[in-house]
Amino acid sequence: MFDTFLSILKISLKAISANKMRAALTSLGIVIGVAAVITMLAVGSGTQQSMAERFSRFGTNILYLRQPWDLDESISSPKDVTMDDVRAIRQIPGVEAAAPYISSGFDVKYGYTSTSIDVLATDTDIFKTYDWEIGSGREFTEREVDSYAQVAVLGATVAETIFNDVDPIGKTVIFDEIPFTVIGVMKKNGQGGMGFDMDEGTLIPYTTGKVKMNTGWNSSDRRALDRVIIRVKDFNTIEDTKTDIQNAVRNTHRIHPLAKDDFQLDDFASFVEQAKEASKTMSLLLGVIGVVSLVVGGIGVMNIMLVSVTERTREIGIRMAIGATSADIRLQFLAEAVTLSCIGGLIGVVLGVGVTLVVAAKATSIPAELSLFSILLSVGFSAATGVFFGFYPAYKASKLTPIDALRYE
Repeated sequence: MFDTFLSILKISLKAISANKMRAALTSLGIVIGVAAVITMLAVGSGTQQSMAERFSRFGTNILYLRQPWDLDESISSPKDVTMDDVRAIRQIPGVEAAAPYISSGFDVKYGYTSTSIDVLATDTDIFKTYDWEIGSGREFTEREVDSYAQVAVLGATVAETIFNDVDPIGKTVIFDEIPFTVIGVMKKNGQGGMGFDMDEGTLIPYTTGKVKMNTGWNSSDRRALDRVIIRVKDFNTIEDTKTDIQNAVRNTHRIHPLAKDDFQLDDFASFVEQAKEASKTMSLLLGVIGVVSLVVGGIGVMNIMLVSVTERTREIGIRMAIGATSADIRLQFLAEAVTLSCIGGLIGVVLGVGVTLVVAAKATSIPAELSLFSILLSVGFSAATGVFFGFYPAYKASKLTPIDALRYE
């Protein structure tokens, strides 16, 4: 049995090598398909892992209070989220910290250097809600918040961009014509919750922002917040704490017991799950694109094998005349199709791994994570493609009769 298999494999390789260019072009579809599957699954998996790691830094005990993006039409006079809500939330035993959050873009200048940054106006609780760490200098204090101090804590990338190698602590920067003293620089932290990138941003006291910055803010303490960032003390009691927060905010908004909430309280764990689901969907779509490429390559294999059957009809007749059975003929052509697909699959693996490591991981900084599963899946699928699309040409060849095959011209 093994000798028969080796004999058929030698015949297949000889037939393939007899027309190298056609074999190479036939395998090209499989090569591209396998490389696409490996690269796309690696990028999808890497993106999913990167997203999970990014979110995990903020913990699942973070809540966001905000106005709904799709406010219920039955709510006639919704209230804004304000500092009144922040103060009420801070009284809840299960809450560790609650920080006001208003972000806006500004031009910042120092000497001849100017750049655009995101500024987050908040208070001292922001340092308790997120695990952001000061690299040099210090945080602003409650006294500075209460006194409307013009102080700023810069993100690591912002500090590098503006000051280069100069120590920024104590220097004065200009935010839209308003001078601020740099009192601290953050360590590299990465993107914060709800899209604020601390490395690319700057923190200033909430009170200073609402009074002195040219953003349409005013001195009213009831100025609407973008949101409130809330850190819960114990994740195990987060549902009870959410209920307490909802009751506290309903009370400050004076909502009737039978009326609906005019605010939204988001659980950060739900954002994590949504992100994971979105990432899985993306991975699935990328994988489908790769599989489609493989199927197209398989169709090319079938097309060439049908041409090969036609060209080698007399050869089939001679083999049958000297004793080859229909099963032998069918196995020969099926082996050729599988061999073509497997050769293309192996080349595709090398190409896919190379593209993933060189292009995805290095050249474009796209997160990518190679896995043995995706490689084995691609090779297995390429072999299955050869079997599936090679069966019909092999079956057609095996159905030829020796007399008709020998008479074919």
